[in-house]
Amino acid sequence: MRTFVKYDPMAPRATTPMMVGQHVVARRPLHGSVHTLYMIMDGSPVVHTSISTPNADDCQAAITKHQRRTAAMLADKTIAKAKRKPRALRIREAA
Repeated sequence: MRTFVKYDPMAPRATTPMMVGQHVVARRPLHGSVHTLYMIMDGSPVVHTSISTPNADDCQAAITKHQRRTAAMLADKTIAKAKRKPRALRIREAA
């Protein structure tokens, strides 16, 4: 048995965020297409985008990867800042 479904591109589609496990996934319909763009969120920044609906494991992997990348960038910035900082000059006592 086959079912024929007519697709109406002008029909409104859901744009509200949805919960996948404990993660928030925002969705945005792609204009002129039957596809929806799913954006995995970590707070306010978008961590990963996907055309197919992500599962909880996809969300967890994307958020973990984002957190590791953010931590590495912060460590690199801190090290670079420490290298740029001039050291205090030592005052040598004349004996």
